[in-house]
Amino acid sequence: MDSGTPYDIDVEIKQKDGSKKLVPFSELSKSGKVVNAYNALLMAEQMSKK
Repeated sequence: MDSGTPYDIDVEIKQKDGSKKLVPFSELSKSGKVVNAYNALLMAEQMSKK
């Protein structure tokens, strides 16, 4: 969760009634971040050396 990349953006979602609504990305994602595999590998390497 710590290795993700945060995005401070609004995402347009379509509601059931067909209207569109802007929602902060952080409300759509549990961590408010997007997976960053490269950062995850770097963190794993650091942790394995401890």
